[in-house]
Amino acid sequence: MTPYPPIERWQVPEKVCELSRNAVQPAGHAGCESGVFWLGRRAAVSEVAVVVHPVGDGVEETPFSWSVGPEVYAAITAWAKPRGLSLLAVVHTHLSPLPPRMSPTDRRRGLKTPGALAVIIPNGGVEPDPRRWGWFVYENDDYRRVETAELQARVAIVPGAADFVVIGDEEAA
Repeated sequence: MTPYPPIERWQVPEKVCELSRNAVQPAGHAGCESGVFWLGRRAAVSEVAVVVHPVGDGVEETPFSWSVGPEVYAAITAWAKPRGLSLLAVVHTHLSPLPPRMSPTDRRRGLKTPGALAVIIPNGGVEPDPRRWGWFVYENDDYRRVETAELQARVAIVPGAADFVVIGDEEAA
């Protein structure tokens, strides 16, 4: 069995989008990029169940990038693995209100897991409509944009709940 079973569809509860925006907007208002991780059980239909907001040491929010160090990934993995959860998407902001596109840094330093999503919320996380976010999937050693028709077919924004977890120095949140 492959460690990365193919994902045909992603189910993203509306609450996941709301929690994600709420987590990244403070940095956006301060003129910096930020981000969160979406976790769930990887399957043909993968539902995002948890929004993880990394904070503190190992997390950098700057006007031009958001990054997390290996120790942060390790802490997220240590929390997620016993719960049977996998990283399904990395979500981060760009400050521009323009339609999001992946920067060279996003492509070079982003998560490189087959079938994982990279989601970019424009305008510092203010954009409320997930259909206006940038959706990219990692395939064949690169990211490609998930265009409108495919987005409608493969990403379902659905009613539902989600958990929110802060990992790192909570005083930094």
